[in-house]
Amino acid sequence: MPQVPNRGVQVHTITTKFNGLSPVLYTEVSITLPGETNKFKVKAIWDTGASGTVITQKVIENLGLLPTGTMRVSTASETNISTDSFLIDLYLKDDLNITGMKVIRGTISDQFNCLIGMDIISLGDFSVTNYLGQTCMSYRIPSMHEIDYYKAMASSSDKKSIDQPGRNDPCPCGSGRKYKHCCSLRNK
Repeated sequence: MPQVPNRGVQVHTITTKFNGLSPVLYTEVSITLPGETNKFKVKAIWDTGASGTVITQKVIENLGLLPTGTMRVSTASETNISTDSFLIDLYLKDDLNITGMKVIRGTISDQFNCLIGMDIISLGDFSVTNYLGQTCMSYRIPSMHEIDYYKAMASSSDKKSIDQPGRNDPCPCGSGRKYKHCCSLRNK
């Protein structure tokens, strides 16, 4: 039997839109020592392929974090490595924080100092759409219902197919060119 959220539970949402089709999903987050107020703001990449959340050495040094233990982890490039773990409070936005969460030290990229893994993503509903050439990432805590596009189309009176744009219409990929000079060439 499906669980229905309790009435009165506060719902938090985050939506980020990217110009064009984005190969990377990211937001700005704040990280603190547990129970502290000194926030360190960083860009965080969202990764459904990662089981846990990762922070970089830069975050550790900035907040003066001390290891709480070690964990053996596997990444896309390394298998069964030992790394330090830390406790942090993570603010996905000002009024949405996850307290006392265990994270590990890792290397992400020069652009990002945090990687949001499935330990956070699985707490709520997460969706990504690429409509009219624009990527939109949306996240909601707590989970409210299942999102099933197939089921929605099967029970909907909406059209079962999408009309193709006219030759002189703007291309839906967002390139700014006419459809006939863009994606129609790829669809032949």
